Amino acid sequence: MFYRLGLLAARLRYWILGCWLIIVLAALPFAPRVGEVLTPGGFSSPDMQSQQAVDALQQGLHANFTNVLILFSSKSMTADDPRFVVEANAAVARLQGWDQVTGVVPFTVDPSQISRDRHTAYTAVFLKASPDAAPNVLPDLRARLSQPHDLTMTVGGGPVFYADIQSVSEADLRRAEEIAFPFALLALLLVFRSVIAAGLPAAVGGCSVVVSLALLYGLATVSPVSIFALNITTLFGLGLGVDYSLFMVSRFREELTLGHTTNEAIAITMSTAGRAVFFSGLAVSIGLLGLVIFPLNMLRSVGLGGMLTVALSILAAVTLLPALLAVLGPRVNALPVRLPRFGRRAPTANTAYSEENGFWHRLALGVMRRPLLVFFPVLIALLALGTPFLSVRLAAPDASILPASVKSRAAYDILTQQFDQSQTTPIILAVRTPGSPLAKGNLDTLDQYVRQLRADPRVQRVDSLVSLDPRLTLPQYELMYSHPQQIADPYISRLLTAYAGDHITLVQVFSKYGMLDTRTEALVEAIR
Repeated sequence: MFYRLGLLAARLRYWILGCWLIIVLAALPFAPRVGEVLTPGGFSSPDMQSQQAVDALQQGLHANFTNVLILFSSKSMTADDPRFVVEANAAVARLQGWDQVTGVVPFTVDPSQISRDRHTAYTAVFLKASPDAAPNVLPDLRARLSQPHDLTMTVGGGPVFYADIQSVSEADLRRAEEIAFPFALLALLLVFRSVIAAGLPAAVGGCSVVVSLALLYGLATVSPVSIFALNITTLFGLGLGVDYSLFMVSRFREELTLGHTTNEAIAITMSTAGRAVFFSGLAVSIGLLGLVIFPLNMLRSVGLGGMLTVALSILAAVTLLPALLAVLGPRVNALPVRLPRFGRRAPTANTAYSEENGFWHRLALGVMRRPLLVFFPVLIALLALGTPFLSVRLAAPDASILPASVKSRAAYDILTQQFDQSQTTPIILAVRTPGSPLAKGNLDTLDQYVRQLRADPRVQRVDSLVSLDPRLTLPQYELMYSHPQQIADPYISRLLTAYAGDHITLVQVFSKYGMLDTRTEALVEAIR
């Protein structure tokens, strides 16, 4: 089949090249814009219990948990200083009443938003947009902020992290391409010692990447695709395109040196190297298929992007490349380049070569003569290289994965260094109630549940309707909630709105340990 496919590609070479030219030209306007439609994040799933809790609270409390933190710090003033408060409030004044903001909670209302040394505090700005759409609101949000004269202002939070992930991923990708592509061309020149032969894999790989990115753009317009698919699509496509094409061009040149015609050389190349490329790509696609079944959008996007890239790389290798080789024929060795030689001498159209003189031929014979002597040392070396994976810990990423120069990383460092880390990452519980959670019977049951949670030695504190102020008793809470409209304390009034819905209430459990600590993970399991 592959032999006949090679002959067909040689016979229809100009039709195939014309089709590929049209496809690449159609893809060119969309490939550079793929970053505009890809979404950041993708680390949650509607099937996850944590996401179900957030969805239930957002619906029941009519609130959004997507928030941006505006951090203010001063070396000379503390958050208790009236000048500090005035400047911080003035900086966020234009956010009040903005249609993209559902609430602004200053540190003067919530004391937990003030650092341990009291020289840093943050104001929480809750956005109407979803976590994936929130990064699009950030430019307007920053434009509405006023720079305070005597305070250092830093913007952080989940939306800023996701926006920075997107920009850093795109910048890393451009830098990787700038480094990888020249090295790939140099490696191809070392292998082929011909500009034309070296340019073929690069051209085929480039075409497959352009078309893959355009298809990814189209896919992202109809279904959410994570930004992490961009990296695998570009670098994977370039690598596979060059790898597969290098394999086939090498075989084609060898067949020419054996005296075959161009069409025969292409047919033999397709029946040997082409078949290997096809089944190699098929095996890679099957491996990537495993990622598609994951509920997380990030993993699913990587799998989809990878499978799309592999399919395009195979298609380019078995159609575009044979057509190009059919047009070039022996001219594939044109524009020779004088470079240092490694291994056996490269074949040309005018010189034959002996396989027995090649380095790889001698290496293969040596391995086959002493298979066990090679097998065990290589196996031990591979296992040794893989041992670090035994201590791997998987977790959702945070801003610590970003470079220190990125703004959201700076905000993250301030939060982790000057605030109790567990205070910014509580365990969120959605507690459904029969009727209003402010009803006496529900408050009694909730108080018993909160006491059970507090009894766990890993719990630092629990915030709920019955634990807003440790000085208050359950009867006092019941009396206060019997007339909620008469509550004068702004802190309790705000928390009452944030914690109580029609048939649901929010409970926040603060661990004594960090978010990614194994003891906190065990605490989550115990609560469940």
